[in-house]
Order: sequence, then structure tokens, then C-alpha cells
Amino acid sequence: MPLRNRRAFTLIELLVVIAIIAVLIGLLLPAVQKVREAAMRTQSINNLKQIGLAMHSYQDSIGQLPHNGVWNYCGWVWGPPWNNFIMRPQIAEGCSWAYKILPFVEQGNLYNNWNYTTAIKVFLDPGRSSSTTISTVPFDPNNADSYYDAGAVSDYAANGMVIGSGLNTRNDNGTPNFQVNNDNAWASGPRNWAMYKRTIQGITDGSSNTVLVGLKALATEAYDKRGPQRIQLSNNTFVDSNDWPIASSGPIGDPGAGLLRACGPDDTWWMAASGSPSPGTGEGYFQNYIPGHTWRPQSWARYHYEIVRDTTASAPNYDTLNRWGGPYSGGSLLGLADGSVRAMRYISSANYSGQAVVIGICTPQGGEVANFDQ
Repeated sequence: MPLRNRRAFTLIELLVVIAIIAVLIGLLLPAVQKVREAAMRTQSINNLKQIGLAMHSYQDSIGQLPHNGVWNYCGWVWGPPWNNFIMRPQIAEGCSWAYKILPFVEQGNLYNNWNYTTAIKVFLDPGRSSSTTISTVPFDPNNADSYYDAGAVSDYAANGMVIGSGLNTRNDNGTPNFQVNNDNAWASGPRNWAMYKRTIQGITDGSSNTVLVGLKALATEAYDKRGPQRIQLSNNTFVDSNDWPIASSGPIGDPGAGLLRACGPDDTWWMAASGSPSPGTGEGYFQNYIPGHTWRPQSWARYHYEIVRDTTASAPNYDTLNRWGGPYSGGSLLGLADGSVRAMRYISSANYSGQAVVIGICTPQGGEVANFDQ
């Protein structure tokens, strides 16, 4: 039988097929990306639930929520051994909230034998998938700063207004602490430090209305350069990453801002001004007033209460200090004090309404009605 002549594809037909495939891929990729983001969000929600449950378990065991410790852990107060400043159970009171809850997130061995090379999965948000898991500052036993700058990092921060540290501007009964009055309580040991002894039940605004822990804001340049680094902007200036690791303890700003967000004048003295809080009117309502606080805030403090999406640090007015945030398109994820997790849209503090929403969901005793739907 004679062979049949097979007709080959013409160039036009081939180009049409390629174009159809390109269109199909173009339609498919966004769907795949949405599925991937949904999966990462789900994992992050689970992480926040585990952290919230661990904080509840810590309170059940210790009798109070974990605060964020004190500068340098103060091992000379809580030792022995008195001369070893690596985090350990004997000085846990001086360590960060993240270290304190390690036994309640199945990390008891790391709690008892801390090292600077082990990452902790529950503290890592998968949406920052390119992110490193250990601070890029190496641990050096001969470098005192590295004790607090090295080791595992966290994508989640606790609400400073709720848990505070061991060095708050005021204590639970409103007595001023030494940071504002320059009283040398530091030398007298923890008896004179203003440590919050907050409980879930003591959150009078309601545990379902108050943020306990959430995704912290982080510049995208910090994804691959975690820890307390300086980020170079497009104009060649530098800004802080505000990304201290789990080993960093104490109030926001000293030494860093890695594990606390939404701090206020009662727990961070450099945000406090002299005098009693006094609400203003209109856009100036929060200029000298944070509900439920003893100290008047510095007038600029209100602009720190934002929820911002991760972006380049070179973006105009972008700042991560004291702000919630995240990598997701729909908003940030915030764990409430009742153990639930809410998605919250990104909110600017440029006006009163934005400030009111963020401050309202963060203050534990402000008397406001939290609005998660704005």
C-alpha cells in the first residue's frame, strides 16, 4: 500500500497552540497562587492558635500570662549559676515570652538546653517562605550582644499592652516605675520592677475583643536577613529591621522590637510623656490619650498603631516598629486572648478612625468596643 502523506503543523498553527497554552497557564497561575496562599494562611492560623493555647497553659501553670522579661535576663538576680547568661529555666522570669512558653509548644528540650542553631517551626509564618529561620547574627560567647541577637527568630509578636515586660513604665496598681521617675530600681532586683501579672480573666475589655499575639510587620528585605540588622534603602540610608530574635527580652526598644507590638506609654517609657492621659477631639483624640493607660503618650505614639502589609523598606513612610503586619494579600492574622484567630485588613493610622480601630483591639482595659470588621 502506498504510504500516506502526513501533513505537518504549519508555523501559524504552532504559534496558535503555544498562545493557547500560554493563556491557560496565565489563567491557572493565579488560581495556584491563591491555593498556595490559602494553605500558608491556614498554617499560620494554626501556629497562632498553638501559641495562644500555650499562653493559656502557661497561665494555668504559673498563675499569670508570660511577660517579655528584662534586659540581659538579669541572671545575677535569678541564678544560679550567676555568671551564665544563656537562657535557661533558672532565669526564665527574665527571659522573653517566647522562651517561657517553649515547654507548652512541645519544645521542652530546647527550653532546658537552649542553643542558637535550632529553629522553632511554630514561630515561623510560611507566607515568608523565603525567610531564613535563624538570626544572621552569629552566636559568639565572647560577644555579649550576640547572646540576645542570635538564634531562632519569630514572625509573631505579643501585644505589649497586655503582657508588657518586667520593666514597664507602671505596675498593675498604677505606681510609676523608674524609667520615668529616674529611680534606680534596677539595682534593687525584681522586687521593685513593675512586672505585669496579667491574666486572661483580667482583660476587662473581653478576651474575644483583645489581641494577645499576632503577625508582626516585617520589611521584605528582612526575609533573608533576619535578626537585628540594618536595612539599606534605595537612597542608600539605613533603617532598623525591628526583628530581634526569641533570645531578645525586655521592653520594646531595649534592646529591640522583635517580640512585642502595640506597646503603649504604660509599658514603654520612651512612649510616655508626663501628666495624665487627656483625650482630645476629632483627629487629635489619641494625641495625648490611650484608653486604660495611666501615662499620657508622646503625641507621635498614635501613629505607631497600624496594620501594614510586608513591602520594601524603601516604600514611602514604611515602618515596622510597633506595628502588626504580614505577607498576605487580604490582611494580617491576629490571635485573640480567647484563643481564636481573626483576619484583619491593613489599616493606616493616618486618621482617627484607623487609630481607633487598632488601639481598640489592643487595649486590654480601655473600655472600647472592638471593631474587627472595619
